[in-house]
Amino acid sequence: MGGPRSLIAPVALVAALAGAFLLAPAARERDVAGGAVDGARYRLTDEAARSAGVRALPAPRPLRFAAQIAPSDRQVVLQAVAQARPEARRLVELVADLVTIEIGHTTPGTAGTTIATPAGYIVLLDLGGVYRRLGMRGVRRLVLHELAHVVDDALVQRDLEARLDAATPPGFGCDDGASGGCAARQERFAESFAKWATGDVGHDLYVGYRVPPPASLSGWGAPLAAIGR
Repeated sequence: MGGPRSLIAPVALVAALAGAFLLAPAARERDVAGGAVDGARYRLTDEAARSAGVRALPAPRPLRFAAQIAPSDRQVVLQAVAQARPEARRLVELVADLVTIEIGHTTPGTAGTTIATPAGYIVLLDLGGVYRRLGMRGVRRLVLHELAHVVDDALVQRDLEARLDAATPPGFGCDDGASGGCAARQERFAESFAKWATGDVGHDLYVGYRVPPPASLSGWGAPLAAIGR
């Protein structure tokens, strides 16, 4: 049939499957586009951008979606953002005009990836795969994790990166050199941001990098909430 096809299966057909379902790391993508200064590619005002020698953040606009994405899938992504805590939602809205959402299969063993480009960021989500395995709870984690990579790369400067990472407990194990105690700082941030944004610490949610939640989600996110205030 013509037209976009939703990747979200009817709820009656969904059966959650156990097992790790990792989100693709953004560490190797961080410097693809160039232009990051002190850890952040953008500044919130023209004056700050000129002073730092980077670009100013564009005016807030809604997330962009690739043309082939079905309206129902767009709504699922927007719903995940809308349900985030207000402070996290505000940060996502600040960077939304930089983002193009694509939906489809990612590399084996991953559920999403975020790529920095000269024009902004491409966020690829395996929305259907995550929904079939983990339902809307997994989708919320996926969407907020990947958008956290954009917030991190666009807005979070290195002193705040270090402060937030110090407040994130060390992980356990070191699967394939990418999770637990070996998780990259960017993944530790994205995991913690998604937990802070959703209020869900991930008990029995088999997705992510095995990064323990901060002792206080609200305390962890307080410095982030102050960005642009």
